[in-house]
Amino acid sequence: MNRRNLLKGVSLLPFASLLTPSFAAPRARSVRFAYIGDTHITPDKKPMEGVAKAFHHLQNQTDKPAFILHGGDVIMDALGQDKDAVQKQWDAWQSVVKAECSLPVQYCIGNHDVWGKTDMKADARYGKAWALEQLGLNNRYRSFSQNGWHFIVLDGVQTTPEGKWYTANLDPEQLDWLKAELTKTDPKTPILILSHIPIVTASVFYDRNIVKNGNIVVPGSWNHTDAPDLIKLFHQHPNVRAALSGHMHLLDRVDYNQVSYFCNGAVCGNWWESDTYHETKAGYALFDLLNDGTVERTFVTL
Repeated sequence: MNRRNLLKGVSLLPFASLLTPSFAAPRARSVRFAYIGDTHITPDKKPMEGVAKAFHHLQNQTDKPAFILHGGDVIMDALGQDKDAVQKQWDAWQSVVKAECSLPVQYCIGNHDVWGKTDMKADARYGKAWALEQLGLNNRYRSFSQNGWHFIVLDGVQTTPEGKWYTANLDPEQLDWLKAELTKTDPKTPILILSHIPIVTASVFYDRNIVKNGNIVVPGSWNHTDAPDLIKLFHQHPNVRAALSGHMHLLDRVDYNQVSYFCNGAVCGNWWESDTYHETKAGYALFDLLNDGTVERTFVTL
């Protein structure tokens, strides 16, 4: 090649690069789903009608969600209730879902879904077994994939060291499973985590009572006590993009180490006594997961 031809080739390189087509996928939505949580249903009229209203509202969206994530506390309370009272609550939930919901629902177990009455420990449904049965779950934690995203549902509701319900953390068996699940997931696949009790949240600071002797003391029943370990674990897997929760009945978003932590209010508001709990109105969330790993949330009040 002579000098003239060489210069001609070099001079065309910038223009050639402009003409080269890009094969990167355009930014687009992978899936939209609805998050509902803390429905706290009872057989009473107001909760049953309120849950039905939430189902109608989200299913009548012009841009409809493909499925529902339920963040836990499906029923009002099983922790200290007798068997008959718990059964009536589960019957109320099943009745409303059957009549009013046409979308698939993925569930996370909440603390109030646990049957924790101490004199019933001998019953086969004591603890989380009854909730698993009612919600059609084979395990208290699990994963599934949809539209290019991987979903991991955790069970952070544990007994305290004294054997009482409840505090928030992952038991060793579940933590080992989570580590293996994150490792085996393709690093190009974005991951969404769901837990009932928040892993990271600003909502714990709403209560003046946590300020004690000049310190802020966050209860282990409000926020995962193993949050430092989980934060470090997620940082080792940059494809963990979002972590959703409920429990606090409050709305917030915390972005930390490239993970967006969303606390998503409550369908029941202030346990059906009013439609507002502190600064958050009763509602549900619509989530759009994009193919570039980003997450967009719209909170919808009821």
